[in-house]
Amino acid sequence: MACQGLASGETLKSLKAESETLRKKLEEERKKLHDVELEKVAEKAEALGELNMKTRRTLKGHGNKVLCMDWCKDKRRIVSSSQDGKVIVWDAFTTNKEHAVTMPTTWVMACAYAPSGCAIACGGLDNKCSVYPLSLDKDENLAAKKKSVAMHTNYLSGCTFTNSDMQVRD
Repeated sequence: MACQGLASGETLKSLKAESETLRKKLEEERKKLHDVELEKVAEKAEALGELNMKTRRTLKGHGNKVLCMDWCKDKRRIVSSSQDGKVIVWDAFTTNKEHAVTMPTTWVMACAYAPSGCAIACGGLDNKCSVYPLSLDKDENLAAKKKSVAMHTNYLSGCTFTNSDMQVRD
């Protein structure tokens, strides 16, 4: 029987009535909050002042247009990729290159930092998502440690790590 789970004295009819009462109360509360249209509120909002941006540092090293960049969670390092086929890891404070990798394709359209800062992922017209583990040794050959983690039938236009170093979303 459908009513077996009901407490003593409750019927399906009384539960439906209670549900309807709660639904009406919810609608009333929503109407109280919806007292004005968004357009009217937006008319009263003050305009933002002129955005004043200054160049802090210029990172020089790519031979062509930069297509993608990502900040490390430590807020100090940046990875960038460009049309010259290079992926560069930068120290944004000193503008020094920490690592540079030449990819097999000239258009490296996507790059991302792992949450821990210990790896980068990148890809582009080579139809692959490649992960490179980073180390403190700046002279280390990163290309030798490359892992291709995904092959695609088309180019890779973006990639990002999830909250884990072990999973890349592209």
